[in-house]
Amino acid sequence: MNPAFERITGYYSAEVVGLEGRFLVRDDLAQPDLEEIRTALREKRAGKALLRNYRKDGSLFWNELHIAPVHDASGAATTHFVSVINDVSDRVTYQNELEYQATHDSLTGLANRNLLNDRIQHAIAWANRENQLIAVMLLDLDHFKLINDASGHGSGDAMLKEVAKRLMQCVRDTDTVARLGGDEFVLILTDLREPGDVDIIAEKVLTALSKPFDVIGQDVVVTASIGISFYPKDGDHGEILLRYADIAMYRVKEHGRNSVRQFVPEMGVTAISRLNMEAALRRGLERKEFVLHYQPKISLPDQKIIGAEALVRWQHPQIGMIHPVEFIPLAEQSGLILPLGEWVLAEACRQQVLWAKQGLADLKIAINMSSRQFRQEDLADRVAAIFTATGADPQLLILELTESMVMQDVESTLLTLRALKNLGVAISLDDFGTGYSSLSYLRRFPIDELKIDKSFINDIHANPDDAAIASAIIAMAVSLGLRVVAEGVEKEEQASMLTKMGCHQVQGYYFGRPVDVASFAKRCREQQRQSSSAS
Repeated sequence: MNPAFERITGYYSAEVVGLEGRFLVRDDLAQPDLEEIRTALREKRAGKALLRNYRKDGSLFWNELHIAPVHDASGAATTHFVSVINDVSDRVTYQNELEYQATHDSLTGLANRNLLNDRIQHAIAWANRENQLIAVMLLDLDHFKLINDASGHGSGDAMLKEVAKRLMQCVRDTDTVARLGGDEFVLILTDLREPGDVDIIAEKVLTALSKPFDVIGQDVVVTASIGISFYPKDGDHGEILLRYADIAMYRVKEHGRNSVRQFVPEMGVTAISRLNMEAALRRGLERKEFVLHYQPKISLPDQKIIGAEALVRWQHPQIGMIHPVEFIPLAEQSGLILPLGEWVLAEACRQQVLWAKQGLADLKIAINMSSRQFRQEDLADRVAAIFTATGADPQLLILELTESMVMQDVESTLLTLRALKNLGVAISLDDFGTGYSSLSYLRRFPIDELKIDKSFINDIHANPDDAAIASAIIAMAVSLGLRVVAEGVEKEEQASMLTKMGCHQVQGYYFGRPVDVASFAKRCREQQRQSSSAS
């Protein structure tokens, strides 16, 4: 005991002499540094700890405690310990304030972007362990700038504080509310069992914000646009989830505000336009961001998979899966369709070789060819080089061309088609019936297959005119010795009518959507097992 101890703790010497020093901790035993002191005492060595201690009046002070052993005259045994306490409350308070300022928004007291990123990663780790969903809800106040300009920044700040308070009342203790800046807020919602659970919270938020705010003595109503993304459906880290929620929120803004939308991949077209699509396309090719999905082609007589159409998808690292309708037109305009088309053909060839090694040797893969690609003077040489490089079997590959492509320059088309046929590939005329083919040209072109356009299949079971057109196309193709494939088959009635008409093959959602390579191969193996069991 010394005067400094009395000044720091408020205890007099007579009150504490003879007590163990732990009385300063009281019941606050859940302090990791306490174990360091216990270990140092057991091991008879020096130790240091930062502890929460309590004065005689019960007030907290932070104690930087040092202990050091005192040895006997021989230096062999430890007889005592010297304990030195130091009140570092001011230093700890200052450090805590700095940490708080670094992780919290100064206006509202909510988590800021730094703390938000940390909370998202912790939430993802927890959700992964517990097999739960988390939702990232990004909220932007509608027309807040008008309110701010009309009433002044002081009133605007007061409104933002009230918004923060109302948002906190809409969530649970395990959730996080953060302010990104301006009038943007983010809610991290954990422990969700299904995506629909977030709708309840979104409705609570919109209801809470719909109540009038008092701004300079006047009632002001503010609305909000909310976008939502989910882990693991939409992404596996915070940056992607926030971006997708932002994309969904902007879709709300574009369609009237004061509503909620969940992110879906189709929203990517708006986002990618902001990222400069052409530059992003070039990077995507360089970074191998494209993948192929495969839609089953079904033999109608036995309704078995006999092949697939390869369809390109863009797996953008920020936006997610982008469908070809969103990027192919620009690829055509910019010329990027040429390297993209060659990649698609080469990737399909590599997949054909791999499937053959895996025992799926009879599958034929159909590959779409663009108009620009088809017009290359050295197209046959380029295709042959890909066959050689990949080791693919041309007999198991089908190149799909549209009517409008082959009818642009008939004589040149004829030369190109013959050169491709000499390589051993089959030629399919896609979207048949939508162009202006004549029977005389169909007889001259070395075509193996006609694909009836989806527009003639949609109402084939209900519209006699569509049924008559489809029946005529099939009869004509059969008379010319061509294989017939119907696209867009989505109902059993359509498949039944096409079977009666003598159609050879179909593809469409009724038999299978486009899927990734692993899912397609799995379905083919299941078909093989079923065939083996039946035999």
